[in-house]
Parts: sequence; structure tokens; C-alpha cells
Amino acid sequence: MEDNIISAFASLTSLPLKNVRVVRDHLTGASNGFAFVELHSLKESQDLLQYLEQMPAPLEVDGKALIVNYAKNTFTTTYVFLHSTQPSIPRGRC
Repeated sequence: MEDNIISAFASLTSLPLKNVRVVRDHLTGASNGFAFVELHSLKESQDLLQYLEQMPAPLEVDGKALIVNYAKNTFTTTYVFLHSTQPSIPRGRC
């Protein structure tokens, strides 16, 4: 999934990404639905965030729209939330 995020950003900008980390469940290794994308400077983060906010449609990775914002406690990390564009199926209780 990290490679897919890197590819999606590379298709939009020539800004180099410093780090991409998908947050995963410790037991299953499955994505928790969000990731951290770190750039090399505050200016790069601001430019990328502004560009993404002005796009007519959200950037998608693996069929999920990206909701992008700054992470807490840092201004060089751009927080990426993977939001499914497909309707979810409610789970029943057993």
C-alpha cells in the first residue's frame, strides 16, 4: 500500500516524499485506514496540501479517496486518511 501512495503522489507532483507509513493492525497487519506522508519541509507540505485541496475530485489510492490534513505535533507530515468511496456493508451482531 505504501508504494501505491507513493505512486499516486508522484503522478501529481515532483516533490520528493521523505517518508510514507501506513498504520496497520498489530495482529493482522491490515491497514487501519490511514497513513502518514512526510515531506522535507513545511513549504512543501503546504504546497502539496493546497494543491490537493484545490483538486476537483479527491485523489484516490486503491479505490479509496484520500482526505488530507496536517498531522498533530508536526508541520512537515501530511496526514492521509484513506476513505472508501464504496458504500460499506453494516456488520450484524452474532
